[in-house]
Amino acid sequence: MSKAGENKQCICDVKCDVESCIHNNHKNGCTAQAIEIGPHFATNSSDTVCNTFEEQSIS
Repeated sequence: MSKAGENKQCICDVKCDVESCIHNNHKNGCTAQAIEIGPHFATNSSDTVCNTFEEQSIS
Protein backbone atom coordinates (compact mmCIF):
# COMPACT_ATOMS: atom_id res chain seq x y z
CA MET A 1 0.00 0.00 0.00
CA SER A 2 1.30 3.47 -0.86
CA LYS A 3 1.81 6.07 1.86
CA ALA A 4 1.01 8.89 -0.61
CA GLY A 5 -1.63 10.64 1.50
CA GLU A 6 0.16 10.30 4.79
CA ASN A 7 1.28 13.93 5.16
CA LYS A 8 -1.69 15.66 3.51
CA GLN A 9 -4.16 17.75 5.50
CA CYS A 10 -7.52 16.07 6.17
CA ILE A 11 -11.02 17.34 5.59
CA CYS A 12 -12.12 18.39 9.08
CA ASP A 13 -14.24 15.75 10.84
CA VAL A 14 -14.44 13.40 7.84
CA LYS A 15 -13.40 9.92 8.95
CA CYS A 16 -12.55 7.17 6.49
CA ASP A 17 -11.25 3.66 7.11
CA VAL A 18 -10.83 2.65 3.45
CA GLU A 19 -7.07 2.25 3.42
CA SER A 20 -7.01 1.29 -0.27
CA CYS A 21 -8.18 4.81 -1.24
CA ILE A 22 -5.50 7.28 -2.33
CA HIS A 23 -7.21 10.00 -0.24
CA ASN A 24 -6.83 8.06 3.03
CA ASN A 25 -3.95 9.30 5.21
CA HIS A 26 -3.68 5.93 7.04
CA LYS A 27 -4.90 7.61 10.23
CA ASN A 28 -8.63 7.33 9.32
CA GLY A 29 -8.63 10.77 7.69
CA CYS A 30 -9.73 11.85 4.22
CA THR A 31 -7.34 14.15 2.32
CA ALA A 32 -9.51 14.76 -0.77
CA GLN A 33 -10.16 18.41 -1.65
CA ALA A 34 -13.89 17.63 -1.68
CA ILE A 35 -16.00 14.50 -1.41
CA GLU A 36 -19.00 13.28 -3.36
CA ILE A 37 -21.31 10.74 -1.76
CA GLY A 38 -24.31 9.17 -3.41
CA PRO A 39 -26.53 7.94 -4.82
CA HIS A 40 -29.31 10.46 -4.32
CA PHE A 41 -31.90 7.73 -3.68
CA ALA A 42 -30.06 6.20 -0.67
CA THR A 43 -32.27 5.56 2.33
CA ASN A 44 -29.63 4.31 4.78
CA SER A 45 -25.85 4.25 5.19
CA SER A 46 -25.44 0.84 3.52
CA ASP A 47 -26.93 2.33 0.32
CA THR A 48 -24.26 5.04 0.07
CA VAL A 49 -21.04 5.10 -1.93
CA CYS A 50 -18.10 7.53 -1.82
CA ASN A 51 -17.71 8.57 -5.45
CA THR A 52 -14.40 10.28 -4.58
CA PHE A 53 -12.75 6.89 -3.98
CA GLU A 54 -9.60 6.30 -6.06
CA GLU A 55 -7.70 3.07 -5.59
CA GLN A 56 -4.07 3.63 -4.69
CA SER A 57 -1.34 1.57 -6.23
CA ILE A 58 0.59 -0.89 -4.11
CA SER A 59 4.22 0.06 -3.69
